[in-house]
Amino acid sequence: MKMSLGEIVDRYSIVKLKSERTHVDCFEELSTLKNEIDSVENLNLYVQDLMDVNGKIWDLESDIRKGKEGILGLEEVGRRAIAIRELNGIRVDLKNKINTFFNTGFIEKKIDHAST
Repeated sequence: MKMSLGEIVDRYSIVKLKSERTHVDCFEELSTLKNEIDSVENLNLYVQDLMDVNGKIWDLESDIRKGKEGILGLEEVGRRAIAIRELNGIRVDLKNKINTFFNTGFIEKKIDHAST
C-alpha cells in the first residue's frame, strides 16, 4: 500500500523539522519525500501549513520529551497536552484536506476526541 499524499507531506514536515532542529542525518528520507512532493503539481502549497503545525507541536513537546515534567509542573504539562491535542486536530484536518483534494488515501476520523 502506498502512503497517501497527506501522510507524505506530514512526514516530510516532521523530518524537515528534525533535520533543522537536531543533529540527526535525515538527508536520504528528506530527499525522497521532497521528490514525491515535487512530482505532484501544487502539493508543495501544503508543506508550510504542516510545517507550522508540526513545529508548534514539537515546541510544546520538547521539554516533556526531555523529561522536564518536574520543572514544568503538572499544570503546565496539562496545558501543553491540551494545546497538542488541539494542534493535532488541525494537523489531521490538513492531511484530510490534502487527501480529499488529491483524491488519495483515507480520511482520518477521530471518534470521541475533543479536537473534533
